[in-house]
Amino acid sequence: MTAFQTDEQLLAAYRAGDEDAATTLFERYYQRLLGLIRRQSSWRLKQAEGSMDVAQSVLRSFFGQLRGERIDVGEDQSLWPLLVTIALNKVRNRGKFWQRARRDLARAQPLDGERDPLESGPSPADVAALGDLVERLLEPFSDRRRRIIEQILAGHPVREIAAEVGASERTVFNTRIAAAKILEQVLAQE
Repeated sequence: MTAFQTDEQLLAAYRAGDEDAATTLFERYYQRLLGLIRRQSSWRLKQAEGSMDVAQSVLRSFFGQLRGERIDVGEDQSLWPLLVTIALNKVRNRGKFWQRARRDLARAQPLDGERDPLESGPSPADVAALGDLVERLLEPFSDRRRRIIEQILAGHPVREIAAEVGASERTVFNTRIAAAKILEQVLAQE
């Protein structure tokens, strides 16, 4: 997948079974969609549902429609207008849902006053704790496997990681499984 493919080319590739095309579409629009939803959501909706939940719901609806081949790229050769329409409808409908009498957020009492770190981003303490956790996770691994894990954490595809470190895709998968087991052990010790 190249970054310069049009939305129309990505739709055709996805319909032909190329999951990388779906990943590219997701990466192309997710952050923009998240920003739009954050700007359009009322504070009550943000309190009830995170912007990330709504964005994922929009993309789930989009890919469901895409699988059903009910989506075509518009004249501007972009899916953005369609995603904006879906997002605005979701925001409006979710807002109505949370305003109904039984779910009225004005009646809700928060459990604590702190903000959700998934919405506001990690604090410096969270970043430091995560860095320490990653270091502890990587301790038992060789340099090559550390590079693999770092690439996995950076979100690179398995095929790309295997080519970059000179390993088989199976080695990358096995390393990911081993890292997950060690992470589980480290977290159990906390």
